[in-house]
Amino acid sequence: MSREKSEKDARNVPITVRLNEEEHEKLKQCAAACGLSVAEFMRQLCKGNAPQP
Repeated sequence: MSREKSEKDARNVPITVRLNEEEHEKLKQCAAACGLSVAEFMRQLCKGNAPQP
């Protein structure tokens, strides 16, 4: 069952962040340790949540 996303739920605003290789690896490791994609990890941080491994 697929539900249509409301305007509020639609994720259509891209964010560009520049990281160096070390920062990028750390971000990927933290997200993976929490079982999240990098995007979802960042969303959780923006919501004020601190994802735990």
